[in-house]
Amino acid sequence: RAANMRWVARRPPESIPPQRPHRPRGPRSIPRYAYLPTWGLRDRPVSEEHAVDPVENAQSQLRLALLVTGGILAASAVVHLLRYILLTVNRTTPIPKWLIDTSTVLVLGCGVLAVLSFIVATATFVAWVIEVRKQSYGLADRLDPRRRRWLIVLGGIPLVNIVGGGLLIAEAADVRPDLDRDLIRRRLIRLWVAWGIVNAAAIAAIVFRLYAWQSGSIQSGANALTMVIISAVVSSVFAFWMADRVPRLFAAPAPDPVPDKRWVVLA
Repeated sequence: RAANMRWVARRPPESIPPQRPHRPRGPRSIPRYAYLPTWGLRDRPVSEEHAVDPVENAQSQLRLALLVTGGILAASAVVHLLRYILLTVNRTTPIPKWLIDTSTVLVLGCGVLAVLSFIVATATFVAWVIEVRKQSYGLADRLDPRRRRWLIVLGGIPLVNIVGGGLLIAEAADVRPDLDRDLIRRRLIRLWVAWGIVNAAAIAAIVFRLYAWQSGSIQSGANALTMVIISAVVSSVFAFWMADRVPRLFAAPAPDPVPDKRWVVLA
């Protein structure tokens, strides 16, 4: 080892990267396109005329769901009534088996559709309540004190929403200074009294049906079928009635009609 020598580490030739091409310095040319490029983000301004109100959107969906539910329940009532007539006729005159099977399929099909429509209507009702509360507390410069999961529980669970649904809407109406609270309260009372009657009829139909299945009596089955028909009719009427009342729930009172004729007392 000499004092004037040292070891130097060098990279292997195969690991040396190729040299980059020389780029001229200076201003770059502006890219030009022979066509209008369509890539990138599009910022389309939304005018106030075409803006979608979330409350009105949820309200229209709820109204449509209620109308569909009312139609399905009305069809279910008609099918169950035909089933009751067939059973009544069958007590004295035998009827073909295919007719009984057809009525059974129709009853089951309408029952499944009624349950599905009820679930959809309940989901749209909860979405409408959430949007209404968001708008009401937003107009009052406040945040909704209830969490969304509690809104779903109080407005979406059957029997619980008899009290919970009215409570949620009443709270949304109380924070609005532009509403007549007494008028809204009277409307809510009528709405939820009718809702309670519908649930009472549904519970009675379920109880009669369970008792008929347990007893196996023909008369009990006929009574259960009668209660199902009554419950379907009441629920259908309520669905159509509520579909007409929901858009006017938070509306101002209608002005008194102006008479077309004016009566003047003649001397």
